[in-house]
Amino acid sequence: MKKIILSLITAMTMSLAMNAQQIETPFAYPQAPDTLSTLEDRTSYVVMKFWDNCDFKKVMPDTAKFNRAFRDYISFVPYAYTDSIRKSANALLNRFKDNPKAILQIAEQADRNLFGPEAPFWSDEVFIMFARSVLANKKISNADKAPYMEKVKMLNSSQVGANVNQLSYTTRHGATHDLYSQNGEFIAVIFVDESCADCSIIMLRLETDVAVNALVKSGKLKIVVINVGEATSEWKKEVADYPYEWEVGSAPDAAKYIDLRNMPNIYLLDNEHKIVLRNMSVDQLLRICENLNLQQNTTTKE
Repeated sequence: MKKIILSLITAMTMSLAMNAQQIETPFAYPQAPDTLSTLEDRTSYVVMKFWDNCDFKKVMPDTAKFNRAFRDYISFVPYAYTDSIRKSANALLNRFKDNPKAILQIAEQADRNLFGPEAPFWSDEVFIMFARSVLANKKISNADKAPYMEKVKMLNSSQVGANVNQLSYTTRHGATHDLYSQNGEFIAVIFVDESCADCSIIMLRLETDVAVNALVKSGKLKIVVINVGEATSEWKKEVADYPYEWEVGSAPDAAKYIDLRNMPNIYLLDNEHKIVLRNMSVDQLLRICENLNLQQNTTTKE
């Protein structure tokens, strides 16, 4: 599979490096030399050299041209070495460190191509590289910095090993609770929304699973279901029959604090509310619960 990807990348770099006018690229893109044989080496070379032939005075004012070039640049990121990406991004951003308008233009494209719903892929680490250039620039207003600050904070606290952001929600009974008040050796936080066609099946599978029920009853696992929509009467009716041991609430602003670009989304927390796993499927959660229950039974027998 890796050889196939390498062949495709090689063909793409050769194509992109052809005459700019012929293939209508904003400028001539670099071509990795034949002496570089691995996928990572070739794409890292292109990433490092990508902007060498760019006449920024002509390309930057032409929004369509710059957007096209940046999208092509980002297309190599998934295959390149992290260090090469970092050096390349820093070089691009340092070129415009005294030009806040250009920094914002670059960051906007990073948002579109690495973070937002239109992005061909998501890369939290690379997006944060560009977002931090906005936050560090003293010439950029706090109002322009605000959306990037919000996203960086949200992403940093949504990574495996990080403490999840505190989140308040309204329970199905109308009380106000928060995530940090929920205790268990493990806490499975299941985020759902109104577009979740499979959520009723997900809940049924959890509700009827022997291992899940055993872990919940023993206190080893806490199930928390958070609706990211409003606590409508329809929603309250739908969740009324969920197991009483489950914590069920509604938090319309949840996406401001936790990365919920994939929905439904399951986060597994430890007893200190640190993220153990994220973006889990219900199948993954059930397998983990099965293993935890086996360990629990083994310990009990001993």
